[in-house]
Amino acid sequence: MNYFNLNNKPQDFEILGEKALPEGFVDIFIKLKHPQTSNILVEVKKEKASTKDFLQLQSYMSEFGNECKGGILIAKDFPRRINILVNIMAMKYLFENIDHESECAFEELFNMLNLEVMQNGRS
Repeated sequence: MNYFNLNNKPQDFEILGEKALPEGFVDIFIKLKHPQTSNILVEVKKEKASTKDFLQLQSYMSEFGNECKGGILIAKDFPRRINILVNIMAMKYLFENIDHESECAFEELFNMLNLEVMQNGRS
């Protein structure tokens, strides 16, 4: 959590599913187990992210004000040149060695999942 200047350990947080906001639904809501003002919002896109997706996440974050320390946008791909907004981490996902013709258990999918932090549109 150093990316968001938080001094907490991963086990200090809980991960919640979709959270309703006036602007829409954020996909994943990460907050401290013991309430403080250190929330992180996660937006997940199935395909390629766009500037609109960053702005959507930024809008969700602004609804929380100072309680939101940052956001994470996870997508299959990102445009070649995109300016990643302050306090938003962009992560590209990939399922390594996946066989699209067969079924997988959740644990198998989880083990194939690879997340890569993007730096201004580049990994």
